[in-house]
Amino acid sequence: MTFHPRIKHKLFLSTVLGSLAIATPVMALDADDFATKLLAMSKQNGSKLSFSAIEPDGNTVVLKSVTAEAPGQPPFKLGDITFSGVEEMGDGSYEVDSAAFPDVNVEDGPTRFSVSNIEMTGLTIPADGEMSSVNDILFYEGFSTGTISVETNGAEVFSMSGLDLAVERPDGGTKVNMLMDGSGLKIDPSKIDDPKTRDTLRQLGYDTLTGDIRFNGSWEVESGTVDVSEYSLTLDDVGSLAMSIQISGYTLEFIKAMQQAQVAAAANPDPQAAQQAMGFAMLGMLQQLSFNSASVRFDDASVTERALAFAGKKQGLTGDNMRGALKGMLPLMLGGLGIPDLQKQISAAANTYLDNPQNITISATPPSPVAVPVIMGAGMGDPKSLVDLLNVQITANKPVETCCKN
Repeated sequence: MTFHPRIKHKLFLSTVLGSLAIATPVMALDADDFATKLLAMSKQNGSKLSFSAIEPDGNTVVLKSVTAEAPGQPPFKLGDITFSGVEEMGDGSYEVDSAAFPDVNVEDGPTRFSVSNIEMTGLTIPADGEMSSVNDILFYEGFSTGTISVETNGAEVFSMSGLDLAVERPDGGTKVNMLMDGSGLKIDPSKIDDPKTRDTLRQLGYDTLTGDIRFNGSWEVESGTVDVSEYSLTLDDVGSLAMSIQISGYTLEFIKAMQQAQVAAAANPDPQAAQQAMGFAMLGMLQQLSFNSASVRFDDASVTERALAFAGKKQGLTGDNMRGALKGMLPLMLGGLGIPDLQKQISAAANTYLDNPQNITISATPPSPVAVPVIMGAGMGDPKSLVDLLNVQITANKPVETCCKN
C-alpha cells in the first residue's frame, strides 16, 4: 500500500500548519487585535495565514475560510475554525478552552484521505504574538481527532479510531511531557499495491492487520534534552516495534534560530537559493545538538514462527528445519561486515532469539554525549567506527529497559 506524495503533504499541512492557525484565538470585542496576533504568530515559522472574516458570538469566535501557506508550498484551505471559551488576559494574551477544525477530506486521483472531529484544547496565545517561551511554542494542552481513513477506489485500505495527544508542564515551564495514543489502527492487506507482499501476508495468515501507536516523551527546556522514551507501533499477532532516543542541545535558542532561518527562506524569492540557504543554516545549527542514546526493540507476537514456517515451506523444509538452517548460515552472512565484535553480538543475539522468539534490541549508549557533527563525520569517513563511538549493543530476550540516560 502506498500513499500519494500530495496526500502526505496535505496531511502534514493540515496538522502542522493547522495547529498554527488554532494558536490564535480572538477576543470578540477586538478583531483587529486578534488578527494582528494571529499573523504575528503564523510568521514565526515563515508560514502565512489568511481568513475572510471574523464572526464573534460572546466568548465563541469563528475564523472564516482560513488558508495556510508554507514556504515553497501551495496554499492549503483549512476552512472555518471555531474557538470556544475565548478570554483575554490582563497582559494582552489570550486563553482558549478549545479550537475545533472542520473535517478534512482530500481527494487525489483514486485516493481519498479524511479526518474527523479535529480539536485542540487549552490554548495560550502570547500578547506580542512571538514564540519566546516554551508556553508559546507548545501553546496547547491537548490535540485529538476522530476517525482517520484512507480509501483507494472507494475501498478503505487504512483507518484509525483517532489520535489523542496530551501536553503537560509539571515544573512551571521548565519541562514538558507529551503522551500520544493512536487507537484502532486497521490495515487491509488485500489492498496493498505489491502483489507479492499481498500474497505473503495472506500466507502468513494476516487477512487484516490491527493495532495501535504510542508516543511518550519529555523535553527539559534549559538543557534542551529531548527524551523520547517510546515511539511504538504494535500490530496484533505480529509484534511491537518500539524506538527511543535522547538528544541534548534542543534549546529555546536553537528553536528560535530555526524559526529565523525559516522566515529568511520564506522571504527569498528564489526557491532554489532559499533551499540551499536553509540547508547551510541547518548544518550550522546541528553543531549545537548532541546524541545521548537510542534503541530499537522488536517484541514478537507470533510473526517469527509464522515467517519460519512460510520460508521453510518454500524450501521444502519445516519451520524448525528452517530455524536450524538460518543459524547455520549466520557466520557466512555476517562475514562481510568486517567488525568481529559486532558479528559475535549479532550471532549470539540471533541464535538466542531464533531458539525462543521473544524480543531483540539494538541500542547505542555512548559513555558521554557525542556531538552530531562528529557522528556525521565518522559516518562519512569510516562507518565501522560508529560501532565503538556509539557503543552499539545487540541483545535478545532481555527484560524491557529504557534506552536513555537520565
